[in-house]
Amino acid sequence: MEVHLVSVKELVMFLHASGDMETQTKRKHARLIGRRLHSEHQSTYANGDDAEVLVRGRFEKTDYVLEVSGRIDGVLRRDGEVIVEEIKSTETALSLLKEDTFPAHINQARFYAYLYAKDHDLSSVNVRLTYIHHPSKEKKRFETRSTFKQLEENAHALIDAYLQWLHIYERHQYEKQRSLQGLAFPFDDYREGQYHFMGAVYQTLVKEEILYATAPTGIGKTVAALYSGLKTLSNESEKLFYLTAKNAGKSIAVQMVERMKDRGLIVKAITLNSKETMCLQDEVDCDPEICPYAKGFYNRLRKALEDIFVHDDVYEAKLIKQYGEYHTICPHEFALEISNYCDIVICDFNYVFDPRIRLIRYFEESAYEPRLLVDEAHNLIDRSRSMYSAELSQQAMQELFREIQSMKPSPKRALTDVLGWMEEAVANSEVEKSRFHAEDTLDNDFLSRLHHAALQLEKLLETHKKHKKRKHVREGYFTIAQFLRIAEFFGDAFRFVLEKDGEDVLFRIVCLDASKPLSEVIRERTKGAVLFSATLKPAAYYAALITRGEGRHFEVPSPFDPKKLGVLIDVSTSTKYRDRKYSINRIVDTLYALLETKTGNYIVFFPSYEYLEMVYERFDKSGYIVMKQRRGMAHFEREEFLEEFKAEAKKSKLLFSVLGGSFSEGVDYMGDALSGVFVVGVALPAFNRINEMIKDHYYSEGYNGFDYAYTYPGMRKVVQAVGRVIRSEEDKGLAILMDTRYEEPKYEALLPSHWQPVRVYEDHYIQDFIRMFWEKFSTEK
Repeated sequence: MEVHLVSVKELVMFLHASGDMETQTKRKHARLIGRRLHSEHQSTYANGDDAEVLVRGRFEKTDYVLEVSGRIDGVLRRDGEVIVEEIKSTETALSLLKEDTFPAHINQARFYAYLYAKDHDLSSVNVRLTYIHHPSKEKKRFETRSTFKQLEENAHALIDAYLQWLHIYERHQYEKQRSLQGLAFPFDDYREGQYHFMGAVYQTLVKEEILYATAPTGIGKTVAALYSGLKTLSNESEKLFYLTAKNAGKSIAVQMVERMKDRGLIVKAITLNSKETMCLQDEVDCDPEICPYAKGFYNRLRKALEDIFVHDDVYEAKLIKQYGEYHTICPHEFALEISNYCDIVICDFNYVFDPRIRLIRYFEESAYEPRLLVDEAHNLIDRSRSMYSAELSQQAMQELFREIQSMKPSPKRALTDVLGWMEEAVANSEVEKSRFHAEDTLDNDFLSRLHHAALQLEKLLETHKKHKKRKHVREGYFTIAQFLRIAEFFGDAFRFVLEKDGEDVLFRIVCLDASKPLSEVIRERTKGAVLFSATLKPAAYYAALITRGEGRHFEVPSPFDPKKLGVLIDVSTSTKYRDRKYSINRIVDTLYALLETKTGNYIVFFPSYEYLEMVYERFDKSGYIVMKQRRGMAHFEREEFLEEFKAEAKKSKLLFSVLGGSFSEGVDYMGDALSGVFVVGVALPAFNRINEMIKDHYYSEGYNGFDYAYTYPGMRKVVQAVGRVIRSEEDKGLAILMDTRYEEPKYEALLPSHWQPVRVYEDHYIQDFIRMFWEKFSTEK
């Protein structure tokens, strides 16, 4: 019979959890308070009493052996009697508490009493449940004397109930492992390089190592990584996390899971989405007195979990929301609970690396063994800097101060202290003159004032559940709380910045390098990580900025005929900022040559909107369908815009776009949807104070600061943009790069090895090269 380990707390919480929903941050905070109150209470024990008493029990049933263990908070001896005490901290008014208000608590105490009585051959035990109120520290006790027989019957009833669920869960685990043993690759043939990539993924995860894999678009990285990763799972504590920066990446991962299921895979997989996406209310407010899906969440959780686990296998947002609505529980928190029992978790980078929303149960505790597959890993560097940065707006703080004037208890004094510090900081800096001021320290007095303001705003939110200004107060509270959370990481790789934004002043914590916290998560909280992308060159750069140099590099050759991608590098024209106005004629002429030589869809990518506008105004649009990317397009606008661009047309279609935007990365333009791209420049990030600080930081770390801050991030965008052209073995198309810097060995070395570029000089007619490329395929018509 199989032996299963479970703690007493896990067992009773699964069966009898009750109460309202709490965020994982609040639960973590409550645990810290609880530990302190426990310790203070235990310090009052008399001589002869024992604290933290370890107990174990073994329950042999028909199909399973269940080993249950835990630590009793206190074993007290009074007048010859034994008292088994369970201590709980609570913010609930003690007058409202009865012995069975929280069934999990009293059942935990009784189970401990049974295990202790059995070990010590006791015929009866006093079971005490002690509640300690926070913050008053007042106490309330419930104590009953129970015979061993009563305790035994109660314990076995709990075990039997738990085994009903365990049987369902373990049957899935057994069938999953059996299906994995016989699972064949879900496609008839491997693409070139795919098999070697799969081997590298498998070996890395089995050995619990770190791998950076450069793999070109179109080799089937998603299915290869998932298939190989699944093959490494050997027990229920191991989970495969598939991380991607875009929703499109989630969809592809789900499609590949479904394809493997069609080939016999038995698996439970879930996609995690933002709270805003999952919310069933008009406005996100997770206070149980506001949201009916948060009120009594844990009372209904077990039934909902069993329902979805038994009836479905792949849990996407729409399905989870349907179950959430049916069972009246928050879909977002429900998804996190479901993930405990899933084999694959598909989610954004944030759920693993962002300290503000990271999944504590997986990446700050040790019950599970996550294995990471990080898709489009080149995005992680910029994203991680954002995760560890935060800002406060002086105007927003002033507006918050005005909003709370009539609310009681008033936090005006606390916000006045914060605003006073801000005003003094502005007055003592050069920010009004230079619009920018940076320091390498973060003032503790400022943080102390913010802490006090956050506490006062929290009290205000507790008092005003229906106030018309609650939304503004809540937003202000969370902004301050997130700023304080990021402040905990402040160190050598951070700067405190005051920056003018119009008439406003932003108080910013700017992360220059997040490699320390990123590497700590990967090395200390995971069992292997594979980071892959078409653009992970130079490998040393990515390894340095994500895992502080740890990890090996693996490159997969392109499976596609290199002759189907025509790469023309026009080195005749400088696109540097000072030369841009002189480059416009050459750019416009090249666009005409592209559009006239072959009717098709083309995208021209610029390093900035300003540069884009300069060329757009000069370009004669008559005879073509011309589209232009706008700043700040919403997701649905981008989707509609993209569909319009991909639609068939009798005339050539040209999209003016910016490098690094939503149309240059993570988008598939299959078949005739894209005939070519034109990349203007080398996409260096803007020269500004922040990027200069990043450059100086990396120089201080012993790296080439300019390349780390500018060259490598820029060329990554260039290669990503060109990668839109060839997405399958049938695709063919052109890529034109224009800048004199492409003649420099440094830039040439950053181009993919499978490209076969042709240089174009000032006296060349680029249309001749374009025509020659397309003529190679004229016989296919």
